[in-house]
Amino acid sequence: MTDAKLEVDSANASTLVTTRVALPIWLVVFGVTVLGTAIPVGLHVSRHGTINVHQIALSFFFWLNVIIAFWEICLFFRIDQIRGQYDRFKDSYRGRELDRVLEFFGSKIPLSQLFSMSRWAEVWSSYALFDDSYADKKSYGFFIDIGNGFSTLIPSLIFIYGITFELVPARALGIIGLLISYQMLYGTLVYFTSFVVNRRYRGHTPGNLAAFVGMTNALWTVFPVWGIAVSIWMIYRDSFAIFGG
Repeated sequence: MTDAKLEVDSANASTLVTTRVALPIWLVVFGVTVLGTAIPVGLHVSRHGTINVHQIALSFFFWLNVIIAFWEICLFFRIDQIRGQYDRFKDSYRGRELDRVLEFFGSKIPLSQLFSMSRWAEVWSSYALFDDSYADKKSYGFFIDIGNGFSTLIPSLIFIYGITFELVPARALGIIGLLISYQMLYGTLVYFTSFVVNRRYRGHTPGNLAAFVGMTNALWTVFPVWGIAVSIWMIYRDSFAIFGG
């Protein structure tokens, strides 16, 4: 067998593996979240010899925001697909919207589709069953989220690793952290107010709202407040000492 033939067979085998091997979406999200948090935490311990609650908490949240930012970019590029899926889902899942969410996260995704915008867009067509503004490109919910996706992905990464490797002065990094934390807090509070004032909770059980809408908005309230407090400390002191360095 020639070397060329071996290379072709190897490439075909690799393609077959990435196509056939599939993992539950919940496991992919959980694994990526844990790994993406563990790496900067491990690097911080290695560099500074300390485990710091602020570093762990903000590494977790800002990395989670990186994941969501990717989904929000998918929202921008796949909004027409999301609208079509929502139109199909809204009647068949009426009264059991959480079932659709569980079905999506319980379904399997091939390795070849890990970065597929079309596949991750289903996050939004599922969430739109709770809030149809995510299937409407004229809505505030659509624009606040795509704005978050495009504007906070890179700053979040800079903050995650900047607190360990001091990529920029502490005061400058604090300003970055303050800006993105305030932006996320403001967007969350305005969005949640819009959700309540427009009574988008009608037709949903309190349990479903608490498990899905309440939990996600709580995360994007508590951690941005934490980020604001830590960032203000960094700006005022011009120091990384709050992270145990």
